[in-house]
Amino acid sequence: MRSLRFFVDSGLALFVVLLTTPADVYSQEPPAIAKHERWVTSMAFAPDGSTLATVGGDSLLYRPSDVKLWNPATGDEVASLEGHPTCVWAVVYTPDGKLVTSGYDGKLMVWSVAEKKSLATLEKHKGWVRDLALAPDGKHFASAGEDGNVVIWNIEAEPKEVRTIKAHDAAVFCLAFAPDGTTLATGCVDKSAKLWNWQDGSEKAKLEGHEDSVLDITFSASGQLATCGADRKVRLWDAAGANAGVLEGHRDWVNGVAFSPDGATLASASHDRTVRLWDVAAKTEKSKLEGFVSTVWCVSFTPDGAKLAVGSHKDSIRIWDTGGAEKFVVPAQP
Repeated sequence: MRSLRFFVDSGLALFVVLLTTPADVYSQEPPAIAKHERWVTSMAFAPDGSTLATVGGDSLLYRPSDVKLWNPATGDEVASLEGHPTCVWAVVYTPDGKLVTSGYDGKLMVWSVAEKKSLATLEKHKGWVRDLALAPDGKHFASAGEDGNVVIWNIEAEPKEVRTIKAHDAAVFCLAFAPDGTTLATGCVDKSAKLWNWQDGSEKAKLEGHEDSVLDITFSASGQLATCGADRKVRLWDAAGANAGVLEGHRDWVNGVAFSPDGATLASASHDRTVRLWDVAAKTEKSKLEGFVSTVWCVSFTPDGAKLAVGSHKDSIRIWDTGGAEKFVVPAQP
């Protein structure tokens, strides 16, 4: 294994760790990397995998945030988008080249990636907007509010609100659209998750089993659902919301989950400073990524599943080659 530092700017360091041996090397501790003070709370790859967007900051409320675009193959910063006055907590890409971000102050911003400028600022929620999700049609997205509301937006032309769903009586921490195009899943601080018909706002199912806040939720391409929470557990559900298993091993909050594009692997990120990779069918841990110096907030697979990006509280972004073999070389920068 080798570690290559390839970009440092304004306290935010971007790194790549390439695995050159089989997958069991995941359990080994990566080489130490530089320390800094910027958070990476969410990330998203462009649909073609050519750009990685990361968001975060270094204070929830009092300092401007980070919205950055990177070339993941070279480590070059493509753009730094300025406008959010508070920490940014979520980011999604749209197929037509837009970026949507949301902040601690409740504001959502829509960006043109090509023009690297803000197109709109949307204000509807009262309080923190913790998560965003893009619908399969690429024309709608949803925002999850501390106010218990989920807002559905149309992003075509001029972004506009379609409907508001009173999803929970407490803060909605996470949400995700199912590949069927009609189902929206939400996760809440009240320990529950729910399935909705987002087009008419009706509730389809309530998922119970977590013993603490549900912190992230995601669907596989086949419609399987995964949730994770402050109870240190990852739970699997079928498309109808029936319990399909529990994945245990993390020693602290599990903050983020992501399926590989083929649905065979689930990655989970935790307060325990690890990322774990799970065999979904066997419901067993395949490997563990260690060596982080702080909370790991988020994980994201490239669209082809060849790489896994990881964002954390202090040591920023690392990208692993999921095939266990070196696929590219990033030149070290001074």
